Amino acid sequence: MRMWPITGILTLVLLSACTTPPEIKQALATKDHAYAENERLMQQYRELVSRITTRHQLWYRYVQTRLKLNLALQWATTNPRLIEVADPDLAQDDAALLGPDVMAVVNHIRLKSLPERKGPTGQPVFMAGTGDMSNLVQNLPELISTVERLVEQDAKKPAALDLSAFDRYRTNVQALRRINGTIKHYLDIDVTLDRGEVQSLAEALQQTGRSLR
Repeated sequence: MRMWPITGILTLVLLSACTTPPEIKQALATKDHAYAENERLMQQYRELVSRITTRHQLWYRYVQTRLKLNLALQWATTNPRLIEVADPDLAQDDAALLGPDVMAVVNHIRLKSLPERKGPTGQPVFMAGTGDMSNLVQNLPELISTVERLVEQDAKKPAALDLSAFDRYRTNVQALRRINGTIKHYLDIDVTLDRGEVQSLAEALQQTGRSLR
C-alpha cells in the first residue's frame, strides 16, 4: 500500500484553507473500511494456510510411516533382489532410509535362511537372519514405535511454517489505519493551519510512509 494518496488529500485540503468537503471525509472513511476488509481477508488466508500445512504434515507422517514400516518388514521377511544388476547400492540405500534404530530392530527380527546383505564396499548392512515368525510378531510393536519416532524426527527437520509475512502485512495495515484515523480526526475539526504547520504535518506523514515500505 502506498501513502501518497492520503498525504496528497491532506495537503490539498490544508492548503485550501477552507472547511473540509464532505466528499473528502467520505473518501477517508471508505479507505479505512478498505483497510479493515484487507486485514480481515489476509487473516482468513493466514488461517487457511496454517490449516492446510497442518493437514499436510499429518498426511506426510502417515505416508512415511507406512512406507518405512513396509520397507522394514520387507527386509525382515524377504531378501529383496536388485532392480538392476548395475545397482549394487540397494541394501545401503534402504538402510539409510530406515536409519540405525530401525535397522537394529530389523536385524534382530530377520527370519532364518535370509542371507547377509552387504553394501557397495563389502561392509555388512543387513545381517543373516536368525529369528522366527514368533520373534517377529513379538517385536512388531517395537518396530512400529521405532519407525514412528524416525518419521517424527524427520518431520521436524524442515523449517517451521513461516507466517511472518502475514503478520507484517497486518502490522502495516493497522499503522495505515491509525494514520487514516488521525487525518480524519483532524479534518473533523475543520481548522486552518499556516503553511509552516502544513509543511511540518506533511513531512511527518511522508516519514511514516517511508518507514512502512
